[in-house]
Amino acid sequence: MAEANPKKLLENKFLGGLVVPIAIVLVGALIIVGVTKMLSTERSYKDLVREIQSKTFGNRWVAAYELSKVISSSQIPAEEVPWLVENLSGVYDDAKDPRTRDFIVVAIGALKSNAGLDLLGRSLDDLDKNVKFHGLVALGNYPIGTKLNNEKILSFLDSKDFALQQAAVLVAGTHKMSAAVPRLVGLLTSDNTGIRYAAASALIPFKNQAALPTLKEILLAAGAKNSSGISLPEMTGLKLSLINALQKNNWSDLNETLIAVVNNEQNAKVISEARSALNQLKK
Repeated sequence: MAEANPKKLLENKFLGGLVVPIAIVLVGALIIVGVTKMLSTERSYKDLVREIQSKTFGNRWVAAYELSKVISSSQIPAEEVPWLVENLSGVYDDAKDPRTRDFIVVAIGALKSNAGLDLLGRSLDDLDKNVKFHGLVALGNYPIGTKLNNEKILSFLDSKDFALQQAAVLVAGTHKMSAAVPRLVGLLTSDNTGIRYAAASALIPFKNQAALPTLKEILLAAGAKNSSGISLPEMTGLKLSLINALQKNNWSDLNETLIAVVNNEQNAKVISEARSALNQLKK
């Protein structure tokens, strides 16, 4: 994630499934030779917590990674969540290795429990930027209406790290933080394409007119090598997510652009979704 391997792309679920071009795979860059074998044995979440806590377990982060997978793929009994959060919080506070703290944050975020909000809030002050990033990602995936530390999250809108800045943009949009709107509008002129696109997308729930030119730019982009530097599959996913967000927020100001998408887009799925959006938004 932060070492020899480059960051990869991940489909985020912000803003109704919004895909952000520079989002980061949570685990891809941390997988090293031999880890697959280490993860091959079936273990319960309690077994994994005990492994993480073990003083003799050298690669605590591997168990933390596997725990995050277990939590994401299975339902942890509600009565066990406080025990899990308490124990993982203790590990987080004790862990010297940032990879362990990182996957603890991923695991806590996967729970989407209010019991984990304190740890996720503390993760935003972590010295490791990947831990901060995944703390923001986790908070962005919490249900809308969850009480968050908006001031702390919005402070990342001024970050010099584009990944942290973009994650904060998406949290602000997902949770409709109205205090963020002026700064989101300002980010529409960013030199970083990912930030511009994220800011425009985050402004959809506010139906902010300032985002329209950038949203049109995204929807009408064509070709595998467009001026944004974003690949065709990534751009296709972004278009689909924007169309979904326009429908979700019942915003018809881009209907003419959607007509142009239907007439000129090469991807059949995008065309189909644009037609569906038009049918809804014209009513």
